[in-house]
Amino acid sequence: MDRGSLTPVTADAAAVTELVGAHESRLYPRSSFSQADLEDEWHELDLERDARVVREGERIVGYSVVRERVEPRRVEAYVHPDASGRGIGALLATALEEDAARDGVHRIQNAVLEADSDARRLLESLGYGAVRVFRELRIELREEPPAPVWPDGLRVVPFDPERDVAAFHAAHQEAFADSWDFTPRDLETWSTLHLTSERFDPGLWCLVRAGDEIAAGTVSSADTYGGGFVQSLFTRRAWRGRGVGAALLADAFRRLWERGERSIGLGADAASDSVAFRIYERAGMTPALGWVMYEKQLG
Repeated sequence: MDRGSLTPVTADAAAVTELVGAHESRLYPRSSFSQADLEDEWHELDLERDARVVREGERIVGYSVVRERVEPRRVEAYVHPDASGRGIGALLATALEEDAARDGVHRIQNAVLEADSDARRLLESLGYGAVRVFRELRIELREEPPAPVWPDGLRVVPFDPERDVAAFHAAHQEAFADSWDFTPRDLETWSTLHLTSERFDPGLWCLVRAGDEIAAGTVSSADTYGGGFVQSLFTRRAWRGRGVGAALLADAFRRLWERGERSIGLGADAASDSVAFRIYERAGMTPALGWVMYEKQLG
């Protein structure tokens, strides 16, 4: 086995997808991760800088990725079930730490699947502590979802990427600024991530105005992680506590239903004080899988 980590190339996408899917399927009833999902994730990465694979001959048995290069550095790593117990997870975790340290980063966060007891024990043995839990929630729609009920004074308008992107980005960043360990993105990076993806569909975005101001919005995509996916849902502080979040979710359900999606998911902070998490549960969404975020101080 080549015990060093190597840069993947686009031709490795199928093998990396199989690895991630096998890893998830070992821990949960099924994996909805597809090659299109991976390629969309790679769209926002510099593969040479941000991703590594471990090979056994010509076979890829380990994969790591840097999600955020700033502080805190956010990373993930996967080992194929057939190659577990060979030290590949420790190799990847250590390499990710060394890369962060070279960049002068002092906090690293490594996300592992909640059900992956082996990975959790490994990180704890390396000095990490669990700091947060996130879950993918999902709903299987059996009939057309009801129309959203919007609070008085709010109106939904079509999202025009040329006209609205700067204001939508500013509202989005402001709304999430008080989220746990939020990492801001500048307009150029954010636009590249969302608007240049092959999955970008402005008809699946929701823009809610109060007069001339953007009060809330959603970013959704079809054919993502096994169905429709609500990538982001936000309400600016001045309009919270009025039922806007529930209306946004209902609106997303209907838009995705009209695209033919029946399984709809989203990722959420599972903290006990998360109002958003409770909104999703009340709408009938249930956990499909979860991640635990582990953190370590470097240096």
